[in-house]
Amino acid sequence: MGKLQLQQISKSYGENHVLQDVSFHVNEGEFVTIVGPSGSGKSTLFQLIGGLYPPDQGEIRLDGKKLNHSRGHISYMPQNPSLFPWRTILQNVLLSSEIAGQKDTTTALELIEKAGLGGYEHAYPHQLSGGMKQRVAFIRSLISPQSIICLDEPFSALDEFTRFEMQEWLLSIWEQYRKSIIFITHNIEEALYLSDRILILSDKPASIRREIIVPFPRPRTESMLLSEPFMQLKREIHHELRGKQQSNS
Repeated sequence: MGKLQLQQISKSYGENHVLQDVSFHVNEGEFVTIVGPSGSGKSTLFQLIGGLYPPDQGEIRLDGKKLNHSRGHISYMPQNPSLFPWRTILQNVLLSSEIAGQKDTTTALELIEKAGLGGYEHAYPHQLSGGMKQRVAFIRSLISPQSIICLDEPFSALDEFTRFEMQEWLLSIWEQYRKSIIFITHNIEEALYLSDRILILSDKPASIRREIIVPFPRPRTESMLLSEPFMQLKREIHHELRGKQQSNS
């Protein structure tokens, strides 16, 4: 299971009105990406979904159950891999499942191998490159018992070549396990390459400005990135975001 619904969510911090009447859903096994101007409330959405704060208005539901200000229902991967330096790679991968009392070393080792990290099970984070650390962090999210994974710009610190390799790897693993993913990025090309749907946020107070159903079939290929339909949709999203920002300047 893993259908997430946000219904008319609003959130303010004092005089800072961040979200206004935000409604969207993520179906079971779906990959949905959120894009929007800097400071438009993307990370605030994750904080609300994760139960760190309650919304001022509206409801968050997972498989019909209300989650407002309830923790432990999602797996979260931030921009920084956030690996514990004193734990081995295997121990870091197993952390979330350990906390949930569902430790599965066999599956963890299989995923480490599929991630191209075979032989690094007993290494420590300082011995890995940035891309390798991100793979470890994602495996940790994937092996957790939660059905929703929230990824907050996980590849933003990587160089372009490593970033694309990570995108390919992420899709290959996700297509096999099909957990529901909500992905935040500023990179339009990344959003189009990875997603089933893209949600474009307005400036603050943010609402859903537009929803785009990505028309490209899976599995995605590198050649798609240079196709005219891909470039056209990329320009369309770029103009949507840029037009909104310019209208407020």
